[in-house]
Amino acid sequence: MKDEKTSCSKNSAHTEGFRFHPTDRELMKYLMLYVLDKPFSDFVPILSKDLYSIEPWVIFNGKKEKTLYFFTELKKKKTENTRYVRSVGKGSWKSQDKGKAVCSERGSLLGYKRSLRYQHSGSPHDGQWLMKEYSLCESVKKHLRDQREYNKENYVLCRVKRKGGKDDTVARKETIEVEELDEIIDPPNGSPNLSNNATKLRLANGN
Repeated sequence: MKDEKTSCSKNSAHTEGFRFHPTDRELMKYLMLYVLDKPFSDFVPILSKDLYSIEPWVIFNGKKEKTLYFFTELKKKKTENTRYVRSVGKGSWKSQDKGKAVCSERGSLLGYKRSLRYQHSGSPHDGQWLMKEYSLCESVKKHLRDQREYNKENYVLCRVKRKGGKDDTVARKETIEVEELDEIIDPPNGSPNLSNNATKLRLANGN
């Protein structure tokens, strides 16, 4: 069994070429599992984090991914109303629409997907961070309250993305240094890093 587990780990979400690219419907299912404290695969890269206590570039610091997924709790501005705190640091996440419906395979409403953008006027980060926020609709929440143990009323699932810029462009080189080639084949962390370096590999023949 140990060898099977090791083999499974080697072919997990960390395997080169793997991309976590779930549909809106699948993300709604992950959100339902999370609020009910039900388990899902360890290979699903969705973390729990308070997105309204830390700026987006801090979250992405040291990460090469352009898109990350998080469960986070929305906090009301006042107990008696439905408006939520959207500010973080000196900026805030601004809604770009009223939300689009996400339905099940049978056409039943599951929840909504809302688009937000980080805004901080005068900052280089202004408009450079995008978010898709997935929330359950009231009918689903009511069913969960009535039928199951449910204690994560205001949790949502967020897909946060950093926009590409000029800094993301790497100039083509017709040859490759030995040090870079060694790093691709045998990186310091012990996991091949071909997915991020394959586009940098340019042999003398231009292939």
